[in-house]
Amino acid sequence: MAEAFSASDAAWLSICNAPLGTWRMPRTAWPAVPKTSIRGLRFFAHAPGFAGQLPAPESYAHTRLKINVVKAVRAMGFRAELEAWGTDGAGAEWIADVLVFLADGRRVAFEVQLSSQHLDDFLTRTERYRRSGVTCCWIMSEKPVAWRLTKALIYKNTQYRRETGEVLCDCEEIVPFAIELAGKDTYPDVLPLIRFGRGQHIKRMALTEAIAGMLHGYPSWQLPDWHWKAPPVG
Repeated sequence: MAEAFSASDAAWLSICNAPLGTWRMPRTAWPAVPKTSIRGLRFFAHAPGFAGQLPAPESYAHTRLKINVVKAVRAMGFRAELEAWGTDGAGAEWIADVLVFLADGRRVAFEVQLSSQHLDDFLTRTERYRRSGVTCCWIMSEKPVAWRLTKALIYKNTQYRRETGEVLCDCEEIVPFAIELAGKDTYPDVLPLIRFGRGQHIKRMALTEAIAGMLHGYPSWQLPDWHWKAPPVG
């Protein structure tokens, strides 16, 4: 298996010069064509003639962000795979942007979400991972994704607000890491901070710190808020 983003210049040149069919797309086994985008991103595409359903194209920011997640995880000494797939106990299929394998057998999926999706889709996809024994973390853009998800949860939890007087704008099922991005077609040289939690429990941190904390189980749900339960220093 070859990774376009991690191949050296020499290795990528060799891949590009190899006869068609030397490299094949994962899962479909269709001949792969190595390509380089106008922004310099290397990737593989299905060779012409593929009759199956092609994956939806990803934005530049989405691709860069998931590559940064993989690199960060591997730098910590953990195994990480891009576009890893599996099925849950009900036979439903999932494909994780990044799937991390920990030494104790746990698996953590990082899903990059830069386009709005319905609250039910967040919950359905997260539950699919749960049934597979995989913990899911969502890395989402502040706008529009995190902003719209907050509004959806506030609306869903209207009854809770009536009963307690508290606004419930997160939920235990969705672990949210929010990030400010200018748009899906650009990506900053220095990645903005991750925001986790709200109000007095808000924490802003580098992507690497957020990922490490997720892998070590620091996010802790305490109704009605998420807390960051890192062990005390010293």
